Amino acid sequence: MSEKPQARLRPLRRDDFERIAFFESEIAKVSFPDDPITDLGFYAKKLEKLIDDDNAATFVAELDDGTVVGWSNVSIRRNFITKQAYGDYHSIYIDPSQRGSGLANRLADAVFDWCREKKLDHVVFRTRATNEPMKAVLARVGFVPTQIYLEKNLKD
Repeated sequence: MSEKPQARLRPLRRDDFERIAFFESEIAKVSFPDDPITDLGFYAKKLEKLIDDDNAATFVAELDDGTVVGWSNVSIRRNFITKQAYGDYHSIYIDPSQRGSGLANRLADAVFDWCREKKLDHVVFRTRATNEPMKAVLARVGFVPTQIYLEKNLKD
């Protein structure tokens, strides 16, 4: 069995938009299976806003040959009642070729380090209740469930 190549982490660049937009559309298919947004242009516009955002951090995992194999991002949010700042961990995606390589842990650690640098006391991540693989990754990097969001469909 050959070992998977080690990716280096770096900030998002504009030339990453197409690949990262694809990652985001893949996340949407899992997160919103009934109505995912798969328009890559939609995600490219969101990514453009992250490039110069001092209240956000982006981490792109790139192999030596330039292949982008992972992505993660976080931003600072404030609780609307207490005004306490926290890290809002938006996305993590690992290319299937790199799953099991430890890259998810490295991306999460980069997010946590950035949040510590920003003096944030906690980080929040939201995922679909049925997304068992993501919940397993989140548990492995130290997340614990604290709330449950319930929804009732009124269309049926």
